[in-house]
Amino acid sequence: MAEQRWESKLVQALDAIGRRGFAFAFQMLGNRDDALDAVQSSLTSIWQGRERIDPNRDLKPWFYRVLRNRCIDMMRSGRLRRSASLEHEPSDAASSDPSQDASRAEELARLRRELDRLPEEMQEIIMLRDYNDLSYAEIAEVLEVPKGTVMSRLHRARSALRERMLASESDHE
Repeated sequence: MAEQRWESKLVQALDAIGRRGFAFAFQMLGNRDDALDAVQSSLTSIWQGRERIDPNRDLKPWFYRVLRNRCIDMMRSGRLRRSASLEHEPSDAASSDPSQDASRAEELARLRRELDRLPEEMQEIIMLRDYNDLSYAEIAEVLEVPKGTVMSRLHRARSALRERMLASESDHE
């Protein structure tokens, strides 16, 4: 009975992190179907190894490491259907003011365009921290680098994105 409760909790946890991981996989792979395949494959891999899971440890870093490695494997295989950016994914937030929604959608599209233009390493670290809300320690575990490296890479990536956004903004004026 205790094992069934634990597996039920595991399913709920995997469902939650799998949904959040989709945006990360989509950003890395550039195609909705490929991202879904990567997430599903990663979740299946973790489920199959569930007997090795420490119930007291957060699954999120492990899942993102597995997902990241799966995405890298898919990119190396050369069989991706790269066709879109994150910009084409629907926004979850909508208000009752259509002009505010349009303005927000335009700003998000510009942000996502500029994010797509950053080097992959910068995109990845921004996606892990700002889109998937991983802590510095969790990102360090996913990327297998020291926490200080995560902090400096994230700072450089955010600075580069900020510069691109400012340049893009001045181009629009």
